[in-house]
Amino acid sequence: MTRLVLSLTTIPPRFPFVGDNLAHLLEQTAEIDAINLYVARKYKRFEYDLTELPKVPEGVNLRIIDEDLGPATKVLPAAKEYRGQDVQILFCDDDKLYDASWAQRYVDSAKAHPDCCICEEGGQLSAPHYANDGWQGARRPRAGFIQKNLAYRFKRAASFGKWKPSKANRAGYVDILEGWGGVLVRPEFFDDACYEIPDVLWTVDDVWLSGCLERRGIPIWLNTEKKIRSMGHDVNLRDQSLAKLIHEGHGRVEANRACINYFRENHGIWQG
Repeated sequence: MTRLVLSLTTIPPRFPFVGDNLAHLLEQTAEIDAINLYVARKYKRFEYDLTELPKVPEGVNLRIIDEDLGPATKVLPAAKEYRGQDVQILFCDDDKLYDASWAQRYVDSAKAHPDCCICEEGGQLSAPHYANDGWQGARRPRAGFIQKNLAYRFKRAASFGKWKPSKANRAGYVDILEGWGGVLVRPEFFDDACYEIPDVLWTVDDVWLSGCLERRGIPIWLNTEKKIRSMGHDVNLRDQSLAKLIHEGHGRVEANRACINYFRENHGIWQG
């Protein structure tokens, strides 16, 4: 029987707050074999003492690992730990709160798309914050996204920003998974090369992981059925967000495009 494992990571500034997110994961209706929080002994961006490790609720496993793989630490150590086993890994962010039926939706979607990576948030390479060059993947059907037109902006303004729907409105294939909504994979999706992340590219795990899947021919399916948009945690730690990080002269968009170009030049994907 296939087991379901939830996997995530965190960073030292969030150690005091991650317990709330973990408690929500314990409320999932799906049958879950394990919930693992992976914490590096040493981080690329932060220093901490091992006496300051986060406190986790009963039912959650704290895994101390030697290498910080950046935000991809939310899944790659789990893929290595469960390699060769009949396991599905559902990974997610540590600063989002997921509804109780979240994990079961992924299990159900994977039954319909057994050879796919499953996500609920994603994007196409043609988006402005990715390649922005008009490239289109060949898999059909493609996922559909809402148009942020005048009606959309009016409704957002009328709700004082409280109305914030998911950007996807039709299920289908996407080029890029977006991990904040959750992503379901299997350990065998990731080979040894996935762990050899070049400098700068470790900052953009969504594009890196998507490229690793694409070069192995693994499709990414975006599910919209019965979806409930995940909510942000009340604690505001935006100053530590990778979205604002400038590393080696690369902001988020520049790092995304550097990662896309890496796969184009070295693996021949996302081109033609």
